[in-house]
Amino acid sequence: MAVFSLAELYQRVVDKSFTGCILTSETEEQLVTEDLLSATDKIRSSICSFHFGDRVLIRADNNIESVATLLAAWHYGLVVVPVKHDIDNSATDSIAADCNAKAIWSQGEWLPCEHHQQEEHQFKFNSQPRVCGSDLAMVIYTSGSTGKPKGIMLTHNNVVTALKSISLYLDIHSQEKILALSPLSFDYGLYQLLFAIKNDCSLTLYQGSFNPMKVLATIAKHKITLLPLVPAMATALEKVARVMKADISSVAKLTNTGGHLGESVIRGWKSLSADIRVYAMYGLTECKRALYLDPDLWEEKIGSVGKPIPGLDAKIFIERDGLFHEAEAGEIGELYVRGSAVMQSYYDQNASGGAKIIAGRYRDDNWLSTGDLFSQDDDGFFYFKGRTKELIKQAGFCLYPTELEAQFEKHKDINLCAVLGKEDRYGDEIALLVIQLTEDSDETRKNVTEWLKSTTDSDYLPREIRFVDEMALTINSKVDKKRLKEIMSN
Repeated sequence: MAVFSLAELYQRVVDKSFTGCILTSETEEQLVTEDLLSATDKIRSSICSFHFGDRVLIRADNNIESVATLLAAWHYGLVVVPVKHDIDNSATDSIAADCNAKAIWSQGEWLPCEHHQQEEHQFKFNSQPRVCGSDLAMVIYTSGSTGKPKGIMLTHNNVVTALKSISLYLDIHSQEKILALSPLSFDYGLYQLLFAIKNDCSLTLYQGSFNPMKVLATIAKHKITLLPLVPAMATALEKVARVMKADISSVAKLTNTGGHLGESVIRGWKSLSADIRVYAMYGLTECKRALYLDPDLWEEKIGSVGKPIPGLDAKIFIERDGLFHEAEAGEIGELYVRGSAVMQSYYDQNASGGAKIIAGRYRDDNWLSTGDLFSQDDDGFFYFKGRTKELIKQAGFCLYPTELEAQFEKHKDINLCAVLGKEDRYGDEIALLVIQLTEDSDETRKNVTEWLKSTTDSDYLPREIRFVDEMALTINSKVDKKRLKEIMSN
């Protein structure tokens, strides 16, 4: 069955053409038709009186009920706005107001949004419209690491295009067993669900807070083959798996999002399982995924995030005199991407962030300015250098935080690190290096500091180094540089 919109995923389950299963880490529960029909009935009978295209917030937890509600909403032509199940009410109200949501699904029922403004519909239907690829499927709100959270508008076609492309290069097949560690409110977690239903494979929804020992037990219990991680999770799991001699023999593929996966971490995983294929990738919610490196080329292209994913183009441009000039090999510039997976826009047209649309000659002739700095080698492989807003000029030298963090995390005693910009007492910009050690001690701190000084050119070594017991992380387990800066300034 072809997939032209996310509404077809609902139909795959109802028609029983979906041959995989969706489980939870705690039980052996399988998604069945009755769950979807019940969720659809709740939409139809809700006092909110939904119309095709209404935005609805869904407090999504990693359980079967949330899965059914998401699929039923798409089937009914609603625009899904996923939020974390335990998100603060003030944050929920802010998101609902920003996208003028009609209702919120919470704890099994639909509740009307207090500040919803009635919208005039140009087309009046007597029958249910058919969901098409051009219809809006979801509004995903960013974590706010680069400012106020922004609603990213994605059509069904945007999402399906990304699904097809990523499924192709990851070679997701019907025997795949995926573990969704990230919440369904996070696009990385949500896409694992979509991969499973599209490709007729199995998905295990991890429940509860991240616990390395529990995750490893889940991997062994459900024979997980595809493991999507963020860097902090990958680091913690690798270290615990090594100490516990955990059985990860079923894991064939490891993917990551939310930042750079360090060389030492990848080597650690490969030493645990020589046959594991680790996919270094780069993406942003505004286009889901942009670049990936074939695991067979990892040793040859260490540090690279590869080339454009199937169906998408990517170039590095430098803006001069109002024009965009493609960078030469080795030259650092901003990454631009184009293709059918690129977002429509932010819901708030005036929202400012790291990414923006550069419109072309017709409706979909757009380049997405990512706000991220890259370079390419002579073979056309891309290397991430950092965000344009994170660029630090220390004594006239350009320091790229992501590049430095990847270099520093090669040290066996550095668990996580972050390079931040700050002002010294003279008002000059300098770099601050924040380090969380694997095991903290005065001797380890001394050894790491000496190693940094001996292996890093003095012009590019952060002027200030601080050690912390715990690194500030976002709810999605990314290093929270915004909060880290606040902590370091106190």
